[in-house]
Amino acid sequence: MIKDQIPLFIPIGNFSDHCNSLDGRKLLPLIHLIQEMELRFYKTEKFLGIHDLSGITLNAIGLNGIHVKLLDAVLKLRLVPLFDWLSWKTEAERYYQDPSLLIGLDTVTLGKVMTVLLRSQTIYGPTFLESKIKDRFVLTLLKAIVHSLDQSSISGYLNTDIVD
Repeated sequence: MIKDQIPLFIPIGNFSDHCNSLDGRKLLPLIHLIQEMELRFYKTEKFLGIHDLSGITLNAIGLNGIHVKLLDAVLKLRLVPLFDWLSWKTEAERYYQDPSLLIGLDTVTLGKVMTVLLRSQTIYGPTFLESKIKDRFVLTLLKAIVHSLDQSSISGYLNTDIVD
């Protein structure tokens, strides 16, 4: 018996509704990625004294395999809308240059940035995603995505006391 397959990429017209359906519990993989990256960047800066990460490997930072975890989390949550991403490359590059512009954006725009980021390996080369991890663009993008999604369920889930 063949199971129905769920497409990884959601049509852009349905993307906002899909994002609104995600609850805080489903976003935990993204939150864990954010925490892992922040911890590794902090340790690299404080204990190793390295602030420019462009010349070292992800392994040296302690983030070996982080790109696989990122792809796994983003694709399982289906945070990549289906649209003509090549026509949107210039817009995404604006955010690459100034990641602070990501904060406060809507989920559709952030999804477009994520799609372009993940597909840009073919344009910029195989180390592109690694460079965007090391320059903290991916961290800022993940924070913006989590912030744009259902904050009430995220904060409610994270602030819940465990009762026996």
